[in-house]
Parts: sequence; C-alpha cells; structure tokens
Amino acid sequence: MIRPRRLTPIVFACLMAVAGAAAAQDADGTQSSTQLRERAKAMRKAAEADFASREAGCYDRFRVNACLDDAREDRTAQMQAARKLEARANRIDRGARIKAMEARLKEAEDRRANPVSVPLVPLPGAQ
Repeated sequence: MIRPRRLTPIVFACLMAVAGAAAAQDADGTQSSTQLRERAKAMRKAAEADFASREAGCYDRFRVNACLDDAREDRTAQMQAARKLEARANRIDRGARIKAMEARLKEAEDRRANPVSVPLVPLPGAQ
C-alpha cells in the first residue's frame, strides 16, 4: 500500500523559508561555504527537533508504525537537502583550494624561470 507523503505545517514552513533564503542568496551569488554549512546545520537541527516531536506524538495514535515511518521519511528528506547544501559548500572550498594551488605553482614556475642573482661575498679570512 502506498501512503501519501504528508508534511506537517511546521516542516513545510521551514522548507519554504530555507528555499526562499536560498533563492534570494543565489540571485546575489554571495553565498560562502560557511553560510551554506550554517544553513545545513540549522536544517539538520530543525529536522531532528521536528522528528522528536512527531515521534512522541506517534505513540498516542493507533497506527504507530505508519506514523513513525512518515516521520522518518520527512526527516530523511530534510537531511538530504542539508547534505546537498554541504556538498555545494565542499565544491566551493575545493575550488578555492585549487585556485590557491595553481597560484602557488605559477609563482614557483616564475621563480624558476627568472632566478634571482645572489652576489658572492668572500668568506672572512680567505683572500
């Protein structure tokens, strides 16, 4: 039997707020990896809090297992959204590390191509 997926109003409001904030920041293009990680952390925390409250309410119902399954499915969907944000943050960090590495390599190549001449200074006592 296929059960329809139900989102509680609180979960739906949280998801809409996060989606709205993401759309606003994506339009500006000013997201940093730390902002993405903070949003993912907040999403995980909200998902766990929502799951805990729904889990406690499920034990008052007749169909406990079905209620728990729905709560777990919603939590999993929220966690997957948080993982996607963390993956974007990782890509941003990886891109910055690659650019820094390329800059270091170019600097090293420039130093090898244009060596600096060092004047020879006689040793003291040797004439």
